[in-house]
Amino acid sequence: MRFNPPIPKEHGSWAMLITPLLLGLVIAPVWHWRAMVLLMAALGFFLVRFPLATLVKTRRSKRAKRGYWWRWAGIYGAVTAVSGLWLIAAQGLWWLALMGGIGEGLLLFHLWLITRRQEMSVVGELAGIFGLALGAPMAYYAATGQLDWLAATLWLVNALYFGGTVFYIKLKVRQQPKLPPPDRVSTRLVSAKACLAYQTIVLTIMIGLAALRWAPLLTPLAFVPVTVKMLVGAWRWQDKKSLSLMRLGVIEIFHTLAFAGLVIIAFR
Repeated sequence: MRFNPPIPKEHGSWAMLITPLLLGLVIAPVWHWRAMVLLMAALGFFLVRFPLATLVKTRRSKRAKRGYWWRWAGIYGAVTAVSGLWLIAAQGLWWLALMGGIGEGLLLFHLWLITRRQEMSVVGELAGIFGLALGAPMAYYAATGQLDWLAATLWLVNALYFGGTVFYIKLKVRQQPKLPPPDRVSTRLVSAKACLAYQTIVLTIMIGLAALRWAPLLTPLAFVPVTVKMLVGAWRWQDKKSLSLMRLGVIEIFHTLAFAGLVIIAFR
């Protein structure tokens, strides 16, 4: 077997994997080297989804090609299992078993959606994002050996932030290019009601958590840049000719970096 590992090419999903993990490690008050093993387990689990999803999509392909996907699914799965079991059994991080079980359930749900060709639905994408956001409390837990309210808040903050990208990308890629640009600004905002409603709910939750002292006082500020992005995106209509997935990707990376920096400032 040539060393040609299958790697997911969706840059957005890589950002959704890496950002919560790094935030969990950076915001953790202490650090333990076993967190590096957690990163290996998280990477293996993230990678195993790609060959498994491909196997579900190509059930009628040749046996030799399916063998390639099965081999790499086994390799990625073994890395995940060995790393995870060591953290649980040898390091006593028993809560990882629960969070890992939730991740496995979400993976199975994703594969089931593929069989129904609904993996790109809002529910399917949000389920995947909320699963990737578990990287924040898992990294925090591996670094500190404790699960507390701060770890849970980190999960919520990451899940809600990246959940907004689902609505924004659908607005800019699947909705606006199919319609002529409305003349009125109010009509444009109404056309983006799902995106703006989601962000309004998120901001309300963040302000409420900060007001109740369940989250750092500056936490809502981490969502200000992305809120501005959504308002501008609703007003500035996207047509087919100027649509650029690369430009949208760069914008998302910029906002993710801004979000991560503001979360670190708020929590540290």
